[in-house]
Order: sequence, then C-alpha cells, then structure tokens
Amino acid sequence: MSIRPVKVEELKELVAIWLDASVEAHHFIAPQYWKSQAAEMENKYLPLAQNYVIIQDDHTIGGFVSMLDGYLAALFIRVDSQRKGYGKLLLDWVKKHHDEIQLKVYQSNTKAFNFYTKNGFTIQAESVDAETEEKEFVMIWTKH
Repeated sequence: MSIRPVKVEELKELVAIWLDASVEAHHFIAPQYWKSQAAEMENKYLPLAQNYVIIQDDHTIGGFVSMLDGYLAALFIRVDSQRKGYGKLLLDWVKKHHDEIQLKVYQSNTKAFNFYTKNGFTIQAESVDAETEEKEFVMIWTKH
C-alpha cells in the first residue's frame, strides 16, 4: 500500500470512484445529480486540486484525496475497498502536510461526519449547499 500523486491518465478512474461512492454515501440526493456532475469533476475540479491516490496491494487505486491549499475538497474510497482504513490513511497523510484543514460535509452524511469528528475535526459553522439545498457542516482541523 502506498500513497502518491495521481497521474493525468487516472483522472477518469477517480471520477468513477467518486461517482460510485457519492451515490452510495448520499442516499438523500438523487443519483442523477451526481451523474450530472461527473464531467465537471473530471474537467474542472480534479485538475484544480492536488490529488493523491492510495494504491492497494493489487496495484489498483483504492481511493483518493483532493486538496485545494488547506481545503479538503474530496476524500473518496472505492466502494468495494471501504472499511479497510484507507480513508484514515489518506487523511493522516494530508494532515502531515498541512497545519490546518477545512472541509464541508453534508449533515445527513452521518458516516462521514462521524469519521471526521473521530479524526479531530470540529464544527466551525453550518451552511447550505446552494446546488443541492442540503444542510452541511463546515469543519476544521488544526495541527497541535
């Protein structure tokens, strides 16, 4: 298992991981919404971010994390690779490289909210995602 920067030719695979995991994790948002965002994810959001992948023992991508400076823009694990600690490994990896990390998480995504809380993030504010009209928490982690 290793973590490394993503290669340009892997972006389509990251979008597939993101789409599958988003549909599964966000049961409160119609799957069609996520599908409608896939092209923008591939062509706009991922290219703007610093993306890192976790490579499984079989040399496949197990998941990825995307950072925009100190903002955690994405952390997604391949659906069939979840619950193996990959999310924590990726999160710990980015924590080593930042003094402060901010993120937004949907309030209805209790699994993700609990994950971030367990990993030292605290609620800084509440907001509403303009596109989905879902309530979200703005969370922050600071290196001690």
